[in-house]
Amino acid sequence: MKDSRLYINWLARIICGLGLVFFGIFIFGEGIPDLWNIEDGQLKTMLMLMAFAAFAYFFAWFKPREGGVAILLAGVLLGLNMFYHGGMDDVMATLIFALPFVIPGIMFWWVGVKGEG
Repeated sequence: MKDSRLYINWLARIICGLGLVFFGIFIFGEGIPDLWNIEDGQLKTMLMLMAFAAFAYFFAWFKPREGGVAILLAGVLLGLNMFYHGGMDDVMATLIFALPFVIPGIMFWWVGVKGEG
């Protein structure tokens, strides 16, 4: 059972890390010129939420249960932010931004809960 928790923990680390790298490169690639004219509200909120997700990711390496809840929250907030700015037309974008953090958040939380018992 301990081996499965270890594999799930590493899978969550890889999925969340890849999501952070991919979306971080995407946001910075699209938004670096706009940082000097920071009038775009969606860019500001996405950068803040991605920073929160990154801090939660690093926190989850040491405290998987609490970090998993924080990553889960970051994923939900990223999805809600995309839904707010895109509406019903961008439901797919909402899922694309939310799921790479929601799924590892649940995995980290599960590993943390199972590790206590």
